[in-house]
Amino acid sequence: MVLPSRLLAGGGPSCPDPRVLRAMSLPVIGQFDPEFTAIMDEVMALARRTFLTRNARCFPVSGLAAAGLEALLNTLIEPGDRVTIGPEAAALARRYGAEVVPLEASPRLVVASLPGARDDLEQLVARAHAQGAMLIVEATAALGARELRLDDSGIDACVAGVDHAIGAPSGLALVTYTPEVEAQLRRRTSPPPTSYLDLLQLQAYWSPERLNHHTAPTSLVYGLREALRLVHQEGLEARWARHARIEKTLRAGLQALGLEVGGEPPSLTVTLPANQDEARARHTLLEQFGVHVRPIRSNTWRIGLLGADARLDMALQVITAVKAVLQPSRAVGAAVTAYGAE
Repeated sequence: MVLPSRLLAGGGPSCPDPRVLRAMSLPVIGQFDPEFTAIMDEVMALARRTFLTRNARCFPVSGLAAAGLEALLNTLIEPGDRVTIGPEAAALARRYGAEVVPLEASPRLVVASLPGARDDLEQLVARAHAQGAMLIVEATAALGARELRLDDSGIDACVAGVDHAIGAPSGLALVTYTPEVEAQLRRRTSPPPTSYLDLLQLQAYWSPERLNHHTAPTSLVYGLREALRLVHQEGLEARWARHARIEKTLRAGLQALGLEVGGEPPSLTVTLPANQDEARARHTLLEQFGVHVRPIRSNTWRIGLLGADARLDMALQVITAVKAVLQPSRAVGAAVTAYGAE
């Protein structure tokens, strides 16, 4: 099978570094082979360094970011609990018996997403804790791309897909939570509805207990280990700075095309001209230039480069492709100026 090469410029997922893909070709060994359990321990240690947390519980869940979030909801929510959560996941919380309420209604859990301004996060943590609620944050778009210091932030539990700025293949989500959250899990009066996403069992699997809960996706774990290793080989702060430079480069170049650009780093929202055939422009970007962007609403794209794709040459490739499709001018020079000004 021959597949085309694409530049994934839709703000995630990203294309894994070739070293990550090579790691996935390592031999598959047993899930409790000492060599594999050593890799599991290394993944957890690297993940703690990535979240900047001392939480004992910091491990991958088999599934995408939604699976990690659902594991937290599955194990934390009991029927009748009050939960403050966005409309996208409200139906999921209700399936577990929660009552979805505003933050002012004294919820037991608050669920929010990053990115967002640091001040906004600090205010949300303060408001949630003032209500006596635990705060769960979905940080797929932020982890590895912008500053996130979990222990300093006061976040109680965090989940992040690994296929965005971390640069691992899709299929795993990192989950971490405080000892206080774990104590809450253990106080449940009945088992979680879904055994597969039961964090008490999963944390036992990812611990010296090695509970035989399921067989981890071995090759994905290899890829995650290598991706996390590369994060720390580069350095977290250097990685945050690289993503910030590329976001500013894209923003300057797209604004120079006369486009309306918004959104929170590391990704942008780009509004096309009203007379633009959005579907045709996106098809041309993909088929003629190999650039994938994500439509998010009428005549609006999400554009962002993450992980190994967050590079100046790829940012200029995106800007040049969009320029060719929409046909304005001046974009590349503006982008290079913005990159060099960082």
